[in-house]
Amino acid sequence: MSKRKPRSGFSVRAGLGILAAAALALFLVGEAVRAVRSDGGRLGIARISGLGDGNELVRIVGKQLRLGLASVRVSPDSITETPLEQGAAQVRWRVGLGSSASLLQVNYAITRALEDRGAVVLQGSERWADDGSQVVRMVVGLPRRATHEVLIVRPRGGPADAAKAPARLALILYGFGDDAAAADSFFAVPAPFAVAVVPGTREAERVFLRARQRQREVVLHLPLEPINYPRINPGPGAVLVSMKPGQIAARVDKYLDQAGTVAAVANHMGSLATQDATVMTAVYRTLKRRHLPFLHVTPAAGAVCKSLAASMGLNYAEPDAVLEGEAREPNAKALDRRWGALLRVAHDRGRLVVLLRATPLTMRWLPQALDPKRLGEVSVVPLTSLLEKPGTP
Repeated sequence: MSKRKPRSGFSVRAGLGILAAAALALFLVGEAVRAVRSDGGRLGIARISGLGDGNELVRIVGKQLRLGLASVRVSPDSITETPLEQGAAQVRWRVGLGSSASLLQVNYAITRALEDRGAVVLQGSERWADDGSQVVRMVVGLPRRATHEVLIVRPRGGPADAAKAPARLALILYGFGDDAAAADSFFAVPAPFAVAVVPGTREAERVFLRARQRQREVVLHLPLEPINYPRINPGPGAVLVSMKPGQIAARVDKYLDQAGTVAAVANHMGSLATQDATVMTAVYRTLKRRHLPFLHVTPAAGAVCKSLAASMGLNYAEPDAVLEGEAREPNAKALDRRWGALLRVAHDRGRLVVLLRATPLTMRWLPQALDPKRLGEVSVVPLTSLLEKPGTP
């Protein structure tokens, strides 16, 4: 029997396949080496393994801190660095701000810059110093491995500073729907704002959790019965005028427990319930017990909320503007026009609270709308700084 000759074509194809596989392997090795040598790669390895040179990690995290501070025009000369022999972090940064600077904007700029390379804010707190300065303390680095303690100090302004202090504006986004992942994509937008979340839905608990993880101020968007209910429906778990006061109080308590720390409670719809003194008294008693203000959105003509709050000693406020239709437009022209007008109003009044509907357009538009250059002399501040809470007993 004659032997078969090997098929030369097959051998050539096999050889080419081996060469291609080898080339791909070399490329992947090169990319892996490049990634490992990058700042993000080094932080990633240290984050997963817990290993890595401490001084190198301090350098990389410090670089991101400087980038974040530079993005909100903090001068490098205002930063002083001190090694720490004791404590969780290796170094302490003291960052001095002007008396009119926005601590919230600086905080967000630092947080976003760190997240770009896989670093995180581990702790955060705020206090007033004996000299009247406002101090924000942040511990940053990697999970279970702090690198920096950052003290952001804003001095108390004197009479001259008060005269030129920027107007203050608080922004609240609402309308995230029953989708925790979609809501989280908004919460991650690198811009300072609070979020209003409706409880009672299937995903509400996860949405509240995502908001807390993103360090957002939270407003409990309490669903209240509107006129023409149930044709007009605020969603499951609404407070209805047919409920007894005890049922209402229990429901509000349940939602507040689910939300965690909140800045305020606002009405979600409620054109009928807000005209019912029995319903609102039950709601207000719960808020007063928890020392929370009520933010009344688009009051109905017959609403009892303002007068009832005054008689019960509950702090009450209304937003100065609600951007709803503009956020649903196909482009940002209407949003830009209204936003420009609101910035002028904020400048004249000195303070403004604005609600903004969360839409895909809003997500694209927000970062440039809240850019310090666009804001000019208007400073974006935490909602809690504009909503006074009732005194505690």
